[in-house]
Amino acid sequence: MRTVIEILCQKNKDGFNDFYAIYSVSFPESEQKSEEDLLTMLHSPNYTIFTSKIETKTVGFCIIFHSKQTSFYLLEYMAIDATQRNLGLGSKLFLNAIMQTFSNYGIKPILIEIDSPEVKSEEQEQREKRERFYKKLGCRKIDTFDYILAIQNHKIAPPMELLVYHSGMQNILKPQLKEWLEDIYTLVYGCAKDDERIDEMLSHVPQILNLI
Repeated sequence: MRTVIEILCQKNKDGFNDFYAIYSVSFPESEQKSEEDLLTMLHSPNYTIFTSKIETKTVGFCIIFHSKQTSFYLLEYMAIDATQRNLGLGSKLFLNAIMQTFSNYGIKPILIEIDSPEVKSEEQEQREKRERFYKKLGCRKIDTFDYILAIQNHKIAPPMELLVYHSGMQNILKPQLKEWLEDIYTLVYGCAKDDERIDEMLSHVPQILNLI
């Protein structure tokens, strides 16, 4: 089975529709952006949407935010079609997209937002599996830190974790984490820099946070 990783072209309407068909069923509504927002991301120089294809069929995607203004990249969304999972497609997509991003824009830490498996839910098994998937690829969780998703769609976001992909990092300092959160909230989600959720996330964290 030969898979190809491609960058979604701004003018590829059919490709966008195929991507959106997977996106719209892969995440809880509380974590989704609107179709209009995704089209804006597709046309933004700060985003790349990578798609995974088997022949002409789109079977997965990931979206990476890579602004020159930030000291990190954000893997905002990634999903594989439900009928094509457990075939190694996700690992190949992740590693290929990361390497292309590093090659095109330089090496920075990659941040990844995932649902926390620490809080029991109806999707417990799926959340635990997703965390294991990313950790197997070398991503690590910021210890003693609960992430609050900045999505603005009037839904209550589930408990989240923020993972870091960077081979040389063992820990981060609280001021660095604050900078990351402010940039995510303002540049990715359009929130205010002084959003009260940022202070809430930082209120009980130590000055040095380990990556585990």
